[in-house]
Amino acid sequence: MNALIKTEAKLVVREPIGLAFSLLLPLAIVLAFGLAGSATQPDENLGGEVPLDTLLPSLALALSFGMLAIFMLPGFMADYRARGILRRLATTPVHPARLLGAQVLIQAVIALISIPLVLGLATALGMNFPQQPFTVLLVAILGGTALFAVGTLLSAVVPDPKIGWAYSATFFFPSLFFAGVWLPKEQMPDWLSRIGDFTPLGAFRESLENAFVGSPQDPLMLLTLALTALLAGTLAARVFRWE
Repeated sequence: MNALIKTEAKLVVREPIGLAFSLLLPLAIVLAFGLAGSATQPDENLGGEVPLDTLLPSLALALSFGMLAIFMLPGFMADYRARGILRRLATTPVHPARLLGAQVLIQAVIALISIPLVLGLATALGMNFPQQPFTVLLVAILGGTALFAVGTLLSAVVPDPKIGWAYSATFFFPSLFFAGVWLPKEQMPDWLSRIGDFTPLGAFRESLENAFVGSPQDPLMLLTLALTALLAGTLAARVFRWE
């Protein structure tokens, strides 16, 4: 298994575009908006919150985790399926499930690496250190599990990379809206904002923001993440096909 993980890690590193979007784009967003003087001042459009303490870091981490789970993981698995790699592995002692596990582990590790990178840059720009750092880590693990369960489900149903990108985009970009990326949730109608709280990416970003400022966690958001992880993971295990 260790050799398989090392091999897959080398392949992931050889995809610089994917890594750049997953790690550098979130940092670029924090840097671009965090350099503005208004980023460290309370913003009425955000309900009086400081963007650099709340929206920007939670948004950057949601983007990083989301792109790795929803785009990178299904992309690799769809490519392997289209090239017949999974079918050939099914006839060897290296079961294809190990390959899937190795990919999930590698993408998850990269996602976790994004946390100190984003928080380190934001702190350098003037962000107040998260009030509940341990909760940030717990939310990242729970939210990451939910998002990677969705990514595994997408991996289970996409037949080839081209269609896989379409599947991923269909799920990811509307999720960004409900998570408050295109329009701050504070500016949405209450009913629309509440819908976003029950989407995996929306619940993930909002729970991270609560941990940053020390606000109590919304149990329904945490339940949303837990149920997404359970249901998507169970469904993926039932419908996954190696060819």
